[in-house]
Amino acid sequence: MMRPGDSERSVATRAPTPPAPYVPRPRIDDALDAVPTLPATLLVAHAGTGKTAAAAAWVQRATSADPTLKVAWVRGDHDDHVLAVLEAMRCPEQPDGPAVVVVDEIHQLAPLTARSISEILATDPESVRLLLMGRGDPGLVPTALTLAGRATQLRATDLRLDEDGAWELVRPHLVDTDPDVGAALLDEADGWAAALVLGARAVAGSPDDLAARAALTATRPQIVDYLEREVAVRWPPELWRVLLTTCHLDAVRADEAALLSGVPDAQAHLERATGVFITTGHDPDSGAATWRYHPLLLHLLRQRTGPDGPDRPLVVEAHHRATDAYVEARDAERALRHAGLTGDIDVQLRVLRAFAAELLSTQRIAAVEEAVAAIPIDVRTQHLELMVLRATLLRLRGRVDAAKATADRALAADGRGPAVPLSRDGEALLAMLELWQARYGWRESVPALERAARVLGCRHDEEVSAHDLAGMSPTAAAWLSLELSAFEIWLGQVALAGVHVQDVIMYAEQVDHPVLTRGALAQRAVLEMVTGGYQNAVESAERAMRVHVPGSGGAGKATARAHLARGWGLLMELRLDEAEAAVDAFEATPHGLRDPLLRAFGRLLQACVLTATGNAEAARRLLDGRGEVPELLPRHIARVDRLVRLPIAVTMGDLGMVTGLADSMRDLGLESEVRLSEAVQAALAGDEQRATRELADLVLATVHAPASVALPAAVCHVAMLQRMGTPSSVETARDLVPDLLTRAAPQRLLWILSIGRMLSPSFADLFVAEAARPEAHPFAATAVEAMARLPLRYPDVGRGRDASGQTRFVLTARELEVLQQLALGGGNADLARALFVSENTVKTHLASIYRKLDVDRRVDALRVARTHGLL
Repeated sequence: MMRPGDSERSVATRAPTPPAPYVPRPRIDDALDAVPTLPATLLVAHAGTGKTAAAAAWVQRATSADPTLKVAWVRGDHDDHVLAVLEAMRCPEQPDGPAVVVVDEIHQLAPLTARSISEILATDPESVRLLLMGRGDPGLVPTALTLAGRATQLRATDLRLDEDGAWELVRPHLVDTDPDVGAALLDEADGWAAALVLGARAVAGSPDDLAARAALTATRPQIVDYLEREVAVRWPPELWRVLLTTCHLDAVRADEAALLSGVPDAQAHLERATGVFITTGHDPDSGAATWRYHPLLLHLLRQRTGPDGPDRPLVVEAHHRATDAYVEARDAERALRHAGLTGDIDVQLRVLRAFAAELLSTQRIAAVEEAVAAIPIDVRTQHLELMVLRATLLRLRGRVDAAKATADRALAADGRGPAVPLSRDGEALLAMLELWQARYGWRESVPALERAARVLGCRHDEEVSAHDLAGMSPTAAAWLSLELSAFEIWLGQVALAGVHVQDVIMYAEQVDHPVLTRGALAQRAVLEMVTGGYQNAVESAERAMRVHVPGSGGAGKATARAHLARGWGLLMELRLDEAEAAVDAFEATPHGLRDPLLRAFGRLLQACVLTATGNAEAARRLLDGRGEVPELLPRHIARVDRLVRLPIAVTMGDLGMVTGLADSMRDLGLESEVRLSEAVQAALAGDEQRATRELADLVLATVHAPASVALPAAVCHVAMLQRMGTPSSVETARDLVPDLLTRAAPQRLLWILSIGRMLSPSFADLFVAEAARPEAHPFAATAVEAMARLPLRYPDVGRGRDASGQTRFVLTARELEVLQQLALGGGNADLARALFVSENTVKTHLASIYRKLDVDRRVDALRVARTHGLL
């Protein structure tokens, strides 16, 4: 045995020179500064992590600060030196012994030497000050010493370089190098000092940036070889199995690691290996611990498990096992991911058939996209099931042209009879694609409806309403039912649409499916809006918007539908500011989410709000410029369109527009609406008695019709009675007000009530009088308050008063405009040009004005108008 005074001992115990530059790591440096005060400091990490550099830098720093400090450095494979230096440290007769002993590469210690160190630390720890370093821990430091705070343990995690430290280490080598090359090096090394240094040296000798990139690429195999030779070879077989079977996952959970590897304590192996090459994190959804692998380790593992790698069979078997387990557990995303990693097309198709509809209906589109992309392109472009999936994915991503083209190919292939029949869920997706195309007018509606009904097994008759869903997942059936109901609403088949929507709501709420629940409630809101249940629509829309859909971001078809339905309900209540906000919210939803039905009713809602706020001309321009609304609307939507245009025409006093509306309603076969338009036409032409008679007959004819159909006729009838101004007609009008309120109250149809003001400016006075009665109708006060919120369409001069202050003359807004133009002079042609109407319309308005003012000449009309404050 060599003694402390021998010449070889002085060489063996000399500390290595620290590298230049040395990058400080505060946690490591602080721990090393405490080495002289503790019996043991343990530093265990893989090769190339910089543990020797850190210790050498500490020795240099410590001995410079205190020249009397003696530090001995010995290697673990030099047993005689280790024991001799320890003897010198602990021997009182040798005062020149070291104060601190650094034992490097403790993983190479002989068992007898390791046992000796352990015994010293267990029985007489205060006799030594040891810094123990190595690639593994042979168990030198007693646990009791660590728990007592008399020993420190540092691991590879503490030696990992962060981005700032990594840049500081490589910057001297990369002075003239493209920063992008340096960034690529940092990504590749990912905090591993050895890879940083080797890569930087390779890049530093390159004449230009292109050569630098090539050098970095060429160095990678050398670094990976170093990793395998110096680091990974020391890992236990169980850890290797865990790493190999999980290396194709971005992040590894403990349960997946155990399932894939077949190693029950996989988590313990990963925890022990956590450091530079294996780092821990957390799953963002569940919060469970996860592990990620160093990029260079991944490269090594994926080389071995690639198509030609020696460990490929192990990986394929692992992912087959995981696929079966996750299919059984109904974990769709993991089942799809592992099916893709098997490389087995049959398995991939089987899992896609089982879960695609469920994933797509819950907006987990990326998982299906990834699974489809994992299938070879020659298969996915020819296989019908995959063609249907690709078309659906494209549609959901808003790529309309590509979706239509792919759907066309799928429908054509289905028509020819595919070699492999579609699954039931595949049939549902294909039916949805055909319904989508039919809604936009790209396909005939009848075949699309028939396909959807056939797939759902629809049976709707007087005795029963049911579906045959054998072999189809409930989610696919619900999703198809929603698509079918949307088309049925567009076509006016509202009873069937109601059946399908209600079925989806019941299923979605039963299984707690927020996406379907929100979509079905929003669809029901649209259905209620279309059928005149406006306040029911508001309630359904607000329920839909309260349903929380994780990760949805708030924008979707359901959101667009909810804003639209809610806007109509707010309009009916004359909550105009809120209705305008709902219109804005609807318009802010992505364009691709608004189908023809939504676009048509969205435009009509906006026109109504403009009319209600006194912008009838803007409303007319909006409707005359068709925009994105189809030219040919279904009859029930065309009816609403004409009824929305009618108050615009009345407000503007445009007799020609009313006549045109009556003609178009006649072409549509809308008998009651034609009679309403003709009565309004008579009123605008000044024949109030005829208008009143026709409206009275129409009210009787529609007495059993829904309020949204019958109420407009009743409102116009009462307005015309008041407008006639005779004591008996006004009294009759007042007597009919409770009936109007009763019809309007359930769905709060205040907007329809307010249309009466367009025919009779003092129409709101009827509700004021009703509200003042001792036994007033309970809805009267609400009507008065709502009417007061409306902007005045008629200035006060529209009401001529006699000497007693009583209203004597009541002119429409258009008649006032004609009177004002008349006062400016000019003939009928001049008035027509100024008002943008025909001469015949001017003549009609003049006749009505003369009759109301009880004159027959222009000059007399102007005199009476000035006398009574109309001009």
